[in-house]
Amino acid sequence: MVAPRFQGDLVEDAPKPRFGGDPVSEPKLEVPAQPKTGVQRAVQFGESVLGGTLVGAATPELVQYAGKGIAKIPAPYTKAAGYGMEAAGRMMKTQRGTAAGTGALGGATADVAGQSVEVAGGLPPAVFAAELAGGFVGPQFAKSVTEAIRYGSRKLLGLEPISAIKNVAQDLGLNEAILSPSQRQFIKDQIQKLRGGAPSSTAQEGLYGALKTGATDITKQAESRAAVRRSEAEMASREAEAKAEKMRLAGKKTKEIGTEATAQAESARSMIGVDREPSVIGGQLRDKINSLFGKMTTERSAAYEKQKAIRDATVAQKESSGQLVKDTTEYKDLIDNLKSKLLLGPEAQKQATAPVTEKGVLQAYQNIYDAVTARKVATAFDELGKPTAFKTFPTSFDALDDVRRRLGDVAFGKEVEGYSAIGAKIAKDFYGKISNIQSKYAGEAHDVLQSEYEAASRLLEKYKSKRGAKATAEDRFDPTRYKTDAASLPNDYFTNQQSVKDLLDLTGGDRGLVLQSASDFAAKQLKNKNLKAVTDWSNKNSDWLSALPEVKTKVDAYIKVLERTERVSGKTGQAAKILESREPTVLRAGERAIAAGEKEASAITAEAANRVKTILGDKNPAARVREIFLGGRPSVWQEIGPILAKYDDAKDVVAEAARQIIADRAESGLVSSVRVFREDIAPSLKTAGLMSDDAIGALEAQLQAIANSAMGDASKLTFVQRAIKDAMVGVAAQPVGQVAVEAGKAVMPSSAKDVLNRKGQIGNVQPRF
Repeated sequence: MVAPRFQGDLVEDAPKPRFGGDPVSEPKLEVPAQPKTGVQRAVQFGESVLGGTLVGAATPELVQYAGKGIAKIPAPYTKAAGYGMEAAGRMMKTQRGTAAGTGALGGATADVAGQSVEVAGGLPPAVFAAELAGGFVGPQFAKSVTEAIRYGSRKLLGLEPISAIKNVAQDLGLNEAILSPSQRQFIKDQIQKLRGGAPSSTAQEGLYGALKTGATDITKQAESRAAVRRSEAEMASREAEAKAEKMRLAGKKTKEIGTEATAQAESARSMIGVDREPSVIGGQLRDKINSLFGKMTTERSAAYEKQKAIRDATVAQKESSGQLVKDTTEYKDLIDNLKSKLLLGPEAQKQATAPVTEKGVLQAYQNIYDAVTARKVATAFDELGKPTAFKTFPTSFDALDDVRRRLGDVAFGKEVEGYSAIGAKIAKDFYGKISNIQSKYAGEAHDVLQSEYEAASRLLEKYKSKRGAKATAEDRFDPTRYKTDAASLPNDYFTNQQSVKDLLDLTGGDRGLVLQSASDFAAKQLKNKNLKAVTDWSNKNSDWLSALPEVKTKVDAYIKVLERTERVSGKTGQAAKILESREPTVLRAGERAIAAGEKEASAITAEAANRVKTILGDKNPAARVREIFLGGRPSVWQEIGPILAKYDDAKDVVAEAARQIIADRAESGLVSSVRVFREDIAPSLKTAGLMSDDAIGALEAQLQAIANSAMGDASKLTFVQRAIKDAMVGVAAQPVGQVAVEAGKAVMPSSAKDVLNRKGQIGNVQPRF
């Protein structure tokens, strides 16, 4: 048996009886440990080297069995790690010699480290820790030293930097170019085993077909959603148009109500009077006035001519009997007056001053004098045409009558050439003087003529007044035209109560005509006026309307109609405006709905197109599936995962495609293939739910096994795994070596055993602990 590694033995004496008769055990006594001799330490070192060699040679089996144990632990990725170690152990069998050498080195460095601490007085735990560290450091140090020597020698040999870097990388990594034929064949067989048969793109193409179907479904769904959105927008637009149409109809109806109310008001205005132009109204009034004026003028002229004939007969009888006007005292007084003004004759010239000096007035007096005095006419002429005889003709009654009428015209404001300069007052004075001469001479016949004519003329004075003249006065330059336009006559006659009264007089009291004219005038004035304007007009014209109450009553009734109309039209008008203002807003809302719907629909189809592009890419089917698997893009797998998950055999096809793609990838790089699978493919397959953890672990283990087939021991295991392995080899080396020695002694001759047992030495072989 292996002796204990602690120095010293425990010695126990025979048990002694206790006080009660029972035997009593006494404490064990520890024998002081004896220090090891140099020979003992050399033998111990040899045992460590031997044990390390044996344990190192058995490392492939130990690693393989450890992998099997780890694979059974129910934790994430332990199965993949366990399969990897198990595969690494199998691959390490091809490099067993190297493992044995590494074990010998580890046993040696562990024993040296442990004995160094032991000699320094270290306790057993410190000795054990030193052996662990020595077992790990030895192989790693040797490897690092070897690599450093190789790198340095290459640098010293003068290789270019690029070649040196490449060679260092090959030393530290994997150089597939130096694989042996057996390794290459083994790798090829393993890749073929991983692939599960001959290279094929059937699974990839099948996946692509499923993806293409899914992409088509995405496109169709997007088009359907876009169509629904466009349909919703179209429906919203139609609803907006229908709402706007209702608003238009409602607005139209309200306008019609307002228009109807306005029409009713217009009808009520027609109840006031006929909508005639002022010129028509004025023309009708003028015709009426002028017809009366003409009739009265004609009647006056007829009566005048009749009485004038009677008077003229009386005058003719007197003149024929030699009784002339010049013989009357009144005539002589008229002549003396005129001579006085004209300074004619000795008596007139006795005046101290000239009564008249203004040439125009002086000429007017001269014209009167010449018209009323006798006329001297030449009756005989000589051979040269000079008058030789004259005859004086006394003034006649008719001559005085002509002068009287001219002076009468001037007296009443008319312009008479040659007489107007004396003025109306003087003209009226001489008019009276001449009329008195005629009355004294002709007697009653003349007085009747004058009184009747004056009476008739007074009846015609209103037609010659300012208001009457507006209808009767003719243009002084064109007797075919009136001085005042007929269109202004209604405004002149419908101004105040007096103007209405004058109009009634001018029309001969024709109240019906005046009422009709006033009503029509009012109707025309109130056209297109609102309530306020009509009310203002009524107030402004209240004076003349009060003279015609019939018209005022109709205007007041019209105002009441307007009050009702404006209430209705105000409400309907406001409602129509509101509807009109809202209609464009509603239509614009419909237009915005169409635009928004189209925008959203376009966004939906664009998003679908991007998703399809993300899914199908721009490569052939098998190449695209390979790109997806090796790309490791979560956004892509987020799209394709749900598509593939719909198929019952999705996992089988995905697994087949994964094996084909991984196998193809392994052919281009073993170590990088493991990394690509672990970092890109495995997470994507797991997240998408297309491969179980066991399947992922199995694939990774297969791929790792292929990679390990071309690696050394240092590459087959991870750093931690190597550290644990090397440390344990170093610690186990000495006990294993001692066991091997004991086993050898059992089959060796006695002489040999004595040598090995080191007879004569204290304690024979002493363990380190």
